[in-house]
Amino acid sequence: MDRSVDSLWQARSSDFWRRSAVPYFRYIAQSGLPGVIVMLLLAGMAGYGMLLRNMPEHFPITLVGVAVLTPIICWSPLRTWLREADIVFLVPREAEMPAYLRRSFRYNGMACAAAVLLLCGIYIPLYLAANGRTSAVLIVCAALLLKALQLGSAWRERQLVHAGTRRSMRLLRWAATAVGVASLLHTELWKTAIYLAVVIGLFALLYKRLPRYPIPWLQLIEEERRTRRRYTVFFGAFTDVPTEAAPVKPRRYLSWMASRIRYRKEHAFIYLYAFTLIRTELGGILIRLTGLGVFTGFLSAHSGLWSGWGAAGVCLLFVWLSGIQLSALAQAHRHSVWRHVYPLPEQIRHDAVLRVDRAAALACAVIIWLPQGLLLPPQGYMVQAAASLGLSLLYVLIVRPGRVRRKLAVDPDED
Repeated sequence: MDRSVDSLWQARSSDFWRRSAVPYFRYIAQSGLPGVIVMLLLAGMAGYGMLLRNMPEHFPITLVGVAVLTPIICWSPLRTWLREADIVFLVPREAEMPAYLRRSFRYNGMACAAAVLLLCGIYIPLYLAANGRTSAVLIVCAALLLKALQLGSAWRERQLVHAGTRRSMRLLRWAATAVGVASLLHTELWKTAIYLAVVIGLFALLYKRLPRYPIPWLQLIEEERRTRRRYTVFFGAFTDVPTEAAPVKPRRYLSWMASRIRYRKEHAFIYLYAFTLIRTELGGILIRLTGLGVFTGFLSAHSGLWSGWGAAGVCLLFVWLSGIQLSALAQAHRHSVWRHVYPLPEQIRHDAVLRVDRAAALACAVIIWLPQGLLLPPQGYMVQAAASLGLSLLYVLIVRPGRVRRKLAVDPDED
């Protein structure tokens, strides 16, 4: 039996995809999501072509480039497949871990490079149509170079001893990269080269002087646990998925809303599910999805996609996608023994899930609709803006509650 760390990496990777991911793909296919994605791609391609042919004179091409390219360049995940038990079983083999980690760097590096190339392929035609000054080849090469530097910088951040230092360095790295991308798209090449050389030197000096671990075991294990949890939350929107203990984050900028719930018997489950939504990974996914919907809606509404109807379709799509992710809330605490111990009727729990789900879905829908409501009427597309709002409210207030009730009715714990 091969006990090398290289074979261990391969076995863990295969085990994750074979047991924790691939079996749930059929449930996603049965949900109709792939069909919607295909239709979205076709509609997006058509709308993108219209935007290229009718490029607005003052289109913010540099701002769009920074918003599109900076996240995909800076985001540098690292799948290591490490678990808590490895603190005992793999730490004694730490001298062999560079070979293990090289597999992770190759695995994630290739996926990240492919994502950068995809986003460059989408953005560059738009950039050239707006008479951008930098060549397409140069943008692609610079983006790949920046991505390689980001992967190295992200690893150095993981090695840092103090969590506050890691967050500060990450914020500086993202800000410096955003400025670099803007410089690449808007100024002469030599100015961008000088800027990047100075920034790289400063970051190298900072990373060298800050205390760090050779291998940040706890940080890598925590990152892997968060990634697995995201997969679980996503698949949980389509079927019942075995879960581990959910990580909790304070999110004080949202927790104050749940804290205003009155302490009454009938509010017990409302309080529980409100904090479950706000403080778990489900809330994080919903926040990011809503932010993406606002950004995409801004672009489509600003360009008046398909005479405003395309922008309305984008709004409805993200309202629907946020609803799909929010469906995982009905699965939370489903197998908890405490809900059978407390002397509270099960119907109160169902009503609480419906109320929290409706409030969250309504808030997401309104926020996602804001770009349409603000940008479409001045262009003369009042009907399209009103239609997107009306259909979003119809979905949230009429269609979704029935689906959530059916999901709550299918509860094997009630047998």
